[in-house]
Amino acid sequence: MAAEFKIDTIVLNGQVVTFEDSSGMISGVTGFENEPVLAASGDDSTKRKRVERVLKAKLSTRAGFDAKGLGDMKDIQIAMRDSLSNRKCLANVCTFKKLGDVGNGTAEVEFLLLTDLQWL
Repeated sequence: MAAEFKIDTIVLNGQVVTFEDSSGMISGVTGFENEPVLAASGDDSTKRKRVERVLKAKLSTRAGFDAKGLGDMKDIQIAMRDSLSNRKCLANVCTFKKLGDVGNGTAEVEFLLLTDLQWL
């Protein structure tokens, strides 16, 4: 098994973004999931289903927050890092997906990661 990977740095197109600690997560990291195919008789089997890769984080909405600029992001590169292990992950082609409610100091943002992740 690989060592723990906790996102503590997110870089969007070369700009480090401020986000709530421990809120950075990637869902669908493999790009697929397996589903059962139930057989009428005999052994069941599986089929592979594609799923989206999504980076989720709670960004700070304090000074310098630009919702319009965030929403316009497409075909960008996102780099993530774990400072404890210094392990890095690179998503080369990404686009803005959605922005949650704004007003309490943070807003949940989601980015679609459109290519396989590169673990460095």
